[in-house]
Amino acid sequence: MSTDSGGNAFTGRAGQVVQAGIIYGGVHTRGEAPPAPTLPVPRQLPRAVTCFTDRTDNLAALSAVATTTNGVVTVSGPAGVGKSALAVHWGHQSRERYPDGQLYVNLRGYDRLAPLAPEEVLHGFLTALGAPPDRIPGSLDAMSALFRSLLDGKRVLLVADNAGDADQIRPLLPSAPGCFTIVTSRNRLGDLTAFDGATPVQIDPLDTRHAVELFLALSGDDDGEGAARLVRRCGRLPLTVRIAAQQAGSGTSLGELIEELEADGRRLDSLSTPDERRGVRTVFSWSYQQLAPADAKAFRLLALHAGPDFSVSTAAALIGLPERETLRALRGLVAVNMLEATGPRRYAYHDLLRDYARERVVSEEPQGAREEALGRELSHYLRMADAADRVLVPERQHVPLERAADGEAVSFPGPEAALAWCDAELPSLVPAVDQAVELGLDDVAWKLPVALVYFLRLRRHDIHRRALSDTAVRASRRLHDRWAETWSLICVAGAESDMGLHEDAMRHFTEALTISQATGDRHWQATSIYNIAWTLRLMGRHEEALERQREALPIHLSNGDRRGESITRTEIGALSLALGRPTAAFEEYERALAGSRATADLPTEAKSLHGLGDVCRTVGRTDDAIGWYGQAVEVRRRIGDLLGLARSLDGLAVQLGGAGRAVEARTLLAEAVAILDSLGNPLAEEVRQRMTASDAAAEPDPGS
Repeated sequence: MSTDSGGNAFTGRAGQVVQAGIIYGGVHTRGEAPPAPTLPVPRQLPRAVTCFTDRTDNLAALSAVATTTNGVVTVSGPAGVGKSALAVHWGHQSRERYPDGQLYVNLRGYDRLAPLAPEEVLHGFLTALGAPPDRIPGSLDAMSALFRSLLDGKRVLLVADNAGDADQIRPLLPSAPGCFTIVTSRNRLGDLTAFDGATPVQIDPLDTRHAVELFLALSGDDDGEGAARLVRRCGRLPLTVRIAAQQAGSGTSLGELIEELEADGRRLDSLSTPDERRGVRTVFSWSYQQLAPADAKAFRLLALHAGPDFSVSTAAALIGLPERETLRALRGLVAVNMLEATGPRRYAYHDLLRDYARERVVSEEPQGAREEALGRELSHYLRMADAADRVLVPERQHVPLERAADGEAVSFPGPEAALAWCDAELPSLVPAVDQAVELGLDDVAWKLPVALVYFLRLRRHDIHRRALSDTAVRASRRLHDRWAETWSLICVAGAESDMGLHEDAMRHFTEALTISQATGDRHWQATSIYNIAWTLRLMGRHEEALERQREALPIHLSNGDRRGESITRTEIGALSLALGRPTAAFEEYERALAGSRATADLPTEAKSLHGLGDVCRTVGRTDDAIGWYGQAVEVRRRIGDLLGLARSLDGLAVQLGGAGRAVEARTLLAEAVAILDSLGNPLAEEVRQRMTASDAAAEPDPGS
């Protein structure tokens, strides 16, 4: 046996570790001191929570890593999601795997008290493993080396709970193959994954079923439906579900709890506890206080966003930073589970953290700063919506915008990208219009709905289209802008016509015509007359409708409005066909097709192509009808006109079926049904019946 002059540890016989004359793992001592009493095997895990629920996949993930050599797992998730409960529960379940002990420490990374230093933690661990306090080294490196030496050849579980960062953890990591370390943190601790080989396990809120099970088990209640409403308002976090269950068990009725939790701004108050250190607001504050000032500002300003999630560009507008800096801030907030990534370059709060962020922004940001941030976001949304509109229908009139302060124009590479942006942002754009009204930004409140009208019609969001357009009408009237009012009235009426509210539509189109005549605006006069005629056609009043379209056509011609002329000719064609005049209809559709192609008006081109197919179908020219409908399908697919696409697919399928091409026809009918079902359009049932009849006709006769 040997030692060095510094009194450092060395190995004696049988692999025993010697430190300053003491042998750990045996009974021999050197020197005059009597043997210290044998310490029990450390079993330091705290008590497991009662009614631990679900987490089957997460438990399995821990078990899988535990079978590897010297495994390390980082369990991360937002405050209150049950990270500690998971680690402790698994530890108790796996006690027999670790005959040499289970070490536990709360590192206080997110706590009202200061985080524990690694030296403090190691001192406690070394003492628990039998090292006399007066023989424990003073430096962190020496303590860490002794800790690893004492665990050599042993099977020990180490649970490092509530870590703040990787630097708190590294000195605590064992090197023995049989040891397993579980680290829990609100921080994802990416450094431990990248440089130390840790396996990340992300914990999400409970699903509703298991959250209900937890609430009912703890509260003794049996109202599953009411409990489901309650746990959803609790964000399905185990912490908040347990607090709600405790309140229910203390005499507060389930109905009262739900009422409190559904009241605006009261959820965090409702989820407080007599011991405020355990209340949700306090638990969240420990994470918030750890943020750098710039990240804390971003966290609270993002709460002004009205939608369920936001893109990097929207966040940049709110925060007032370039996108690159904003992306760094967002990733930093995700890393500490203050935000979550919901998709490529999209982010959101956990439900209750949004409430906390809203409290902080109202408390810490002056009203002027909040309004300025919202103004930037609304300006961003208006420019993006206008850019999308210019790509989707470049030939139509667009809302007038001032040049951007930075001088940079916004654009989309094509219709697909513009539609994708609109689809993703719609849940945020609708409440954004309300925010513009609340802030008195009436210029945004009329322009944003009008810029979205074509997209909303393409996607058949008719309820949104009507409500937003009505907001635009009221905003334009507050501005005393008769031109904007006329346009907004036409948008409202267009939505009402598509919804079958023809009398309302006629009233608003007529009101728009009256204003345009009073102001001498020939463009809006022609547009209003066209739309009155369009509504008359939908009401079955074809002769009246044709007369009004013929009234609109010369106004378009005198205005030099080739696009308006082409659109009007498609209606004259449809009316001529409905009145039994296919030759006249074909001529009008041909003229409309030429005009739409000359002005690159794809929607009108598609309508003209479909109309030509209708005429050929009516007169029995099946091959020609197939050609026209096929072209209409191609254009409507390109521009994302879902309802128009479904109608053209249906028309093409019927002609293909008549030509004996049943397999192709069925494929097209199935696609049309899927689109119509997604839109909730009643035409779906008619097309489905056509598909069923086609299938029945194609079946062989069993008697043949």
